[in-house]
This record gives sequence, structure tokens and C-alpha cells, in this order.
Amino acid sequence: MAKPKLGFMGLALLTLVLASGCGQDLNSDASLPIGQEEEVQASPPPLSNAGWGEISGETPFEGDRIQGKLPQYRVETGVISQEGESYPVIDVFDGETQVAQLDPKNPNRPQAGILRITIVDPSIPGPEGVRVGMAWGDSPNREQFNCFSGEGPTTGYQICSPPNGPQLQYLYPMTGGAVGDRTPLDRLIWLNF
Repeated sequence: MAKPKLGFMGLALLTLVLASGCGQDLNSDASLPIGQEEEVQASPPPLSNAGWGEISGETPFEGDRIQGKLPQYRVETGVISQEGESYPVIDVFDGETQVAQLDPKNPNRPQAGILRITIVDPSIPGPEGVRVGMAWGDSPNREQFNCFSGEGPTTGYQICSPPNGPQLQYLYPMTGGAVGDRTPLDRLIWLNF
């Protein structure tokens, strides 16, 4: 079957019909230039009993691997000193704001995976929407938390695990030996135990 040939006038007429049929004004400045697209903001990965987004206990403790799983953030490797010992850490930033810190399971074997993820920014949601900065009185299911007083580096904090979240801890600062209804959540922690 032979295809019909459209002349210049036929193509011009077809273009006009298609453009007007789509509701487009050919002379309108309202449309975006070709190649320009709207940016889509990715929502931050949540912290759950399984880990943080695609990061779990089996994820190798390597900056490049973590960066690949968190492309919307800036990932930096570093070293911290605790109790006279130096330990490697991976810090995660959104611009200049620190979002999280990751600790290795074995500092000498990156393939051993992640031991701890500490979330310090309110943009990262935990289970049922809990976030850093959320008041104790607003924390979901707080009456079902399993809580105890911190020791060592967490002295002065009440540490709580949510129901059905044995790998999660919420750290609330204590004032006068107690946590009040307005006490804000200081950190969300995931542990690979």
C-alpha cells in the first residue's frame, strides 16, 4: 500500500491542527523551552528497623558505596576520637547540614558492614513519622516504648526503643533526671546487633 505524500501546505496544516488540538498556542511564551524540565525533589529515605533506605547492616562501610545509595546527599569519610581511640566514620550532609553519621561494624574490615546509623536531622522520618526535634509528648506510641537511662557517652539521655523496633533507639535528653512532655528527640539510632 502506498503512503500518501503531504506537500508543504499539507504539513503546515497538519502541524496547525495538531497544535490547536492539544490546546497549545503556537505563539505562547507559557511553555517551557525544549530541554528544560522541572526538578523533582526526592524524598529522604526513612529510617526503619531494616536500616536507612537502601543501607542495611550488610552494606559495606565504604564512602563510594554509601554515596551511590544516597545520591541526593554529600558523603564524607572521616575519623573521630573516643576514649583515646580513633575510629572511622562516614558523615552524610545535605548542603552544609549534617544529616547522619555511620559507624563500621569492624573498623579494619569495611566489608563487615555498618554497625550504627545515627540520624541528627529532622528531615529523616523514622517509624510512624517520628523525627529529630519531635517532643516526647508527641512521639507516636510512647506509652509502649521500652526505655532506660543512658550510660557512658549517653549519660543524661533516656534511650527508648519503639514497639516492634528492636534495632531502633530514640535518645531524649533528661533534665533534672526526667524527660518532660516538651523534651525534644535528640537522635534516632539504628543498631546492627
